[in-house]
Amino acid sequence: MKQALALLLFGLVTGSAPAQEFGAWNTPIPDFSSWWTPVRPFTPVTAGEHPRLLFRKQNLPALRRKAETPEGKAMLQRLRYLLDGGNGDGMPRAFNPARQAYAAGQGKSIVVDTAGVYTVGHVAGYGLLYQLTGDETYAELGRRCFELALQGQRDRDDRYSYVKPGGALRAGPVLGWLALGYDLCYDGWDKATTERLGKALAQYQAGITQKYGNKAVDLDALVSGTMPPKSNHYGMQVGGAALVLLALHKEPWVDQARIDSLLEVSGRSMVHAVTQGFGDGGYFAEGDGTGSMASHIVYLTALQAWRNAMGMDFVNTGRPNVRMTALKWIYLTVVREGKPEVWPIRGGYPHNVWGRTLSGAGYFSSAFGILPSEEQAAFSWFYNRFLLKPDTQAGAPYEPSVYPQFVVSAFVNWPVGLPERNPAEVLPLCYRDSVYGFYAWRNRWQDENDIVITALTKPARGYMGAKADTALHILAYSQHLTWGRLNSEARDWTRYAKGETSVVRFADGTSVGVDLSGRSGAAVMLVSSGEAQGERVRVGQHTLTFRFLGQALPPTIRVRNQQVWVGKQRLSVTGDGRLVFE
Repeated sequence: MKQALALLLFGLVTGSAPAQEFGAWNTPIPDFSSWWTPVRPFTPVTAGEHPRLLFRKQNLPALRRKAETPEGKAMLQRLRYLLDGGNGDGMPRAFNPARQAYAAGQGKSIVVDTAGVYTVGHVAGYGLLYQLTGDETYAELGRRCFELALQGQRDRDDRYSYVKPGGALRAGPVLGWLALGYDLCYDGWDKATTERLGKALAQYQAGITQKYGNKAVDLDALVSGTMPPKSNHYGMQVGGAALVLLALHKEPWVDQARIDSLLEVSGRSMVHAVTQGFGDGGYFAEGDGTGSMASHIVYLTALQAWRNAMGMDFVNTGRPNVRMTALKWIYLTVVREGKPEVWPIRGGYPHNVWGRTLSGAGYFSSAFGILPSEEQAAFSWFYNRFLLKPDTQAGAPYEPSVYPQFVVSAFVNWPVGLPERNPAEVLPLCYRDSVYGFYAWRNRWQDENDIVITALTKPARGYMGAKADTALHILAYSQHLTWGRLNSEARDWTRYAKGETSVVRFADGTSVGVDLSGRSGAAVMLVSSGEAQGERVRVGQHTLTFRFLGQALPPTIRVRNQQVWVGKQRLSVTGDGRLVFE
């Protein structure tokens, strides 16, 4: 590739010595090149070329056309309302009075809930309006909001601040959001301003020390993370720092050798997040709510920026790791009366799941920025069927977060005009995370009576963790059910076709089969060769137990010639107890 990345890529692949790193976990990756694919065609960014993170200048005509669509107008109206409580033409009307993180006490923060409250995402919000209109008034408003951050004005959530944030995990997103604003406002500022504000990012000192090691938190520390990838802190830190580096790359005043060196570290951090923190099915070491923070607050946006600014795609590589951090939410969620429900929520910070303010935001707006078009079509179907109406009624269509940067992502990324597709046409009906032993099944995407079954078959652990399940968990018809007994870790998994039938084999020799095909006569048929409650039949030397969902009267089970027939479905059991769907 004739790109200025040649030296950078050599360092990433060979593991040449980068700038000083905090994290011993951020080590060279022998197969690094298999974790990203080059974007083709791709034009490298040039010095002073902006925007470059969420989109490039050649994308502006299409975005301006989107602004004239009903969807685009709705999103921009929401953005303007969040910026100043009105038309978005003035400064925020309210400011958090806190002067330190956790001003209300440890574990609490002052959060103002009205619109028009200053956030560190305001710079990006005004920056998008500048890009769409060309009106330098918006760039000036963005500059003033950036200056407020440098002066110590805290976000509506007092933990987020450029000056003395509530830990390195908060510092990462703050820098990332300011970097996005820098990128979008850049052409509306004079050169002195871009250099001065850019240096505030490049020379960042948080004014705090990391908890472990008692070292100062600065940009270099955040690039490699002050906590390991199995901590929810990691994705927030390395994602935000990556946005800074990508925004400053090739600026005429930067120390480019330092930026290149830090980009080497950042590239590895992108991969470490989804190899050491997340598994290949998007499950996170500390559980669901913490995983939402590690992925959606800023990490997925950083991956989008790597693709746009550097031509390196860490998502669409043939590996499911990154995509599943986003896709899992439409597998696990049933929406009833406009309220998303996931059950059970495992691990730390369960309140974050579908919180839809900050830690539970961006499930659509951020995901659309990294998913391929067919999966975007499935996401659109899910959102439009289940969430568009209640969000619109609440005055927050497409992105209900009170944070402007998520609405910016929604506007840029939402695939307006893309034909929808039912997720069942695009995705298999089940998936697993082989790293953490997590399994999920969904019989359909249709309505509030969709059935979701999950199992975490071994403990997951970071600094927080999730206990292994002792049974399958079933969310069906507004009920929370458990079934069977899981005595050991899963050892292998057989999935037929698109997942209509699948079998999990456990270390103790038992198997659990899940039939989502409907061929049995029930919406879902469960069968276990181990401990379970239900109708039992003897097949040779083995006893199988059946459970049916979605049928008033259970179908008849017949045993013939060592095979079991249930409706039109046929299965057998091998000598060692393995279930086989015929």
